[in-house]
Amino acid sequence: MTGRTVTITVSGSAQRHYSPNRCTVHLGLHADGSDRQAAADQVTAAAVKITEAVTALVELPRSPVARWSLDQIRHNRSRPYHREGKKRPWIYRSSASATVTFKDFAALGPFLDEVSDVEAVSVGHLHWRLTRKVEAKKTAHVRDLAVQDALAKAQGYTQGLGYSEFHAIAIADPGMLGLSTGGQQYLQPDGGVPAMARRMSASPAGDEVPMIELKPDRITVSANVEARLEAVRPDNS
Repeated sequence: MTGRTVTITVSGSAQRHYSPNRCTVHLGLHADGSDRQAAADQVTAAAVKITEAVTALVELPRSPVARWSLDQIRHNRSRPYHREGKKRPWIYRSSASATVTFKDFAALGPFLDEVSDVEAVSVGHLHWRLTRKVEAKKTAHVRDLAVQDALAKAQGYTQGLGYSEFHAIAIADPGMLGLSTGGQQYLQPDGGVPAMARRMSASPAGDEVPMIELKPDRITVSANVEARLEAVRPDNS
């Protein structure tokens, strides 16, 4: 018995959303002064308070902090511009930066509340992400779903043509089989503006104090694949 064959080339895609399991807080320490020591003292004091706040979390039995770092304090100076060319006094600037990566987000809001009250400290942005191990696992799962989507398309084509069976002869990354689908993507929430909501809690004095309750966007993992298959229809004539 001979059979008739037809080649089918399809693309498959899949997308899933996952909650991040890490958040890195980027902090900036900046101060200006009329002399170098005045500016340096402000940043040094802020660095000490940041260190104390993070150390207290690190020393907990189940620390919510995965890692943290604090850069060396940097110093520079500049003269303000004067439209008539007159020399103005130097302005001295000191700066540093710190990052704190959290694995337990319950401690994140209180930490931001604490450090945002420290003079010379500014909260830059929050970087929400998946760890490499979790990212690899999720990506592999989404890629498998993309392959299944491609096979489902191929099955639809074979049934529409009246062919009884098919088998894959090539599975490839996007573009390698001549299609124009986009590649695998790993999308993260916008870190420029922290995704958060505020809730109100009563202080001991009865005043309403805003507390930060973070609600990050989920991370989107998507994948695209290409598949080439050969469908067979028995020829009984």
